[in-house]
This record gives sequence, C-alpha cells and structure tokens, in this order.
Amino acid sequence: MEKRLKIFMTDNIKEKILVIFLFILAFYVNFQSANKGVFPIDTFLHYDSASRILENTYPIKDFWVVHGITIDYLQSVFFFIFGNNWLAYVAHASLFNSLISISTYIFFNHLGVKKLYSCVLAISFAVLAYPISGTPFIDQHAIFFCLLAFYFFSFGIKAKLKYLFFIPFLLGLAFFSKQVPTIYFAFVLGFLFLVYAFVNKDYSILKYPLLGTITFFFLLYFFLELQNISIKSFLTQIFYYPMSIGGDRYAALNIDIKKILSNYKFILLPILISLFLIKTNTVKCLKT
Repeated sequence: MEKRLKIFMTDNIKEKILVIFLFILAFYVNFQSANKGVFPIDTFLHYDSASRILENTYPIKDFWVVHGITIDYLQSVFFFIFGNNWLAYVAHASLFNSLISISTYIFFNHLGVKKLYSCVLAISFAVLAYPISGTPFIDQHAIFFCLLAFYFFSFGIKAKLKYLFFIPFLLGLAFFSKQVPTIYFAFVLGFLFLVYAFVNKDYSILKYPLLGTITFFFLLYFFLELQNISIKSFLTQIFYYPMSIGGDRYAALNIDIKKILSNYKFILLPILISLFLIKTNTVKCLKT
C-alpha cells in the first residue's frame, strides 16, 4: 500500500511538472511570435476598443463594432490589471494559448492516449495554435472556445454530466468573439447531443445544457442592462449587420473544386489520412 502511494505521488508530481512545462512553453512561443512583427489592422484590432472600455466608453452603445465583444472586455481586464501597454496585450493571447494547450493535453489523456503522445500533440498545438496571430484575435478565440466546448462535451458524457452545463457559456463566448463559424459548430454540437440522447435513451443529459443556456441568456440580459445597451443596437450590430455581410459574400461565392483542393490540401490531406487510419483500426478490431 505504501509503495503504491509513493508511485501515485511520484506520477502526480511528474504530471504537475509536465503541465507547468506546457504552460511556460505555450506562453513563451506565442509571446515571441507576437513580437516578430505586426499587421497594421489585425494586430491592433482590439487594443483601442479595450482601452476605451476602461475610459467608460463601451462597445455597441458608444461605438460601432463589426465583430463580437468578448475579446474587448477580456482585454480590458488585462489592461486594468497590468496597465495599458503592449505586454498586457500580448499576455492575453499567450495565456489563452497556454490554457488551450493544457486543455488539449488533458483531453488526449482523457481519451486514453499515452502521456508521451499526448504531450507531443499538446506541444504541437501550442506551437501552431495562437502563435499564427500572436495577439488577441477573433478567429482564434472563437475557434478555441468552440474547441473547449467540445472538450467539455466529451468530459461530460464520459465523466461528469455537470460539465455539460458550461458548454452554452463557452459557445456564447465564442459567438461573441466571432459569429461564424461558432453558429455552425453550435448546430453540430446540438445535433450530437440529440443523437447521443436518442441512442442511449437518456434524455436527462439535455437538462444540463438547457439550464446552462437559460442561465447564460439571463446573465447576458443582465449585462446589457448594466451597460445600458439597447436590445435594438445589440441585435443590429451583433446579428443583422454581420448577416448582411455574409449574404453579400454568399451571393458572390464561386465554388471551384480545383481551387478548393489546391488551397486546402494541407487540411484535407491529414483528414484523409486520419479517416484511413480509423477505418484500418476499426477493421482490425472487428476481426479480433
């Protein structure tokens, strides 16, 4: 018994050291990437709006926004704590890169992947996730909040159903970072919920995301009232205007299969390889 306890404590210490290593590495890589250069528009997209929040000038109510407001308010917290400076701006994205990388490591462990492979995958994720932007950006925040929602979905159905309560909050933060592709992901995840409930004949799992959704909308309404933001302005800037942009882009859409295969070859190729490996492993399992 004492020997097993020592082994458990040793493994626990190693796990903590590994998590700390991932945190530092992900933070450092993104911090370095952010300081390699800037894009005139994208890099400073949220700097001014976050600064204005601290001056009691709020998005939607006092100035027009063409994207979500999640990053603006999160960045204002970093400016409030660390001061209105470039380091606080980059620290936001670097910290988020660390958190999503550690969450990815935990997710792979949860799936039963060996710790070494989980660590390699998490390191690869840390290098490729937020560093392509370096600074807080709507696409990264939206995608990674959606990814966290999927992690919580997996944790919820396999470990504790209470995790499912937080999925609407993560999707809400993702949506108010960038509406697309969050809305598509929300529909897919909702479909997975229904399929899982139907296949397992267990509709009780739906109460957790439903309760989370009700709570999220209540808090959203309270937030709008607290900021004195009118519902009309909120709907116009967050919903109607982005929909009009999307409508124009859809009307001008020209689908070219050759162009799609050429532009997305580095995305499609790993997907095809993964599908092939899944099929091969499935056939082997069925034979055994």
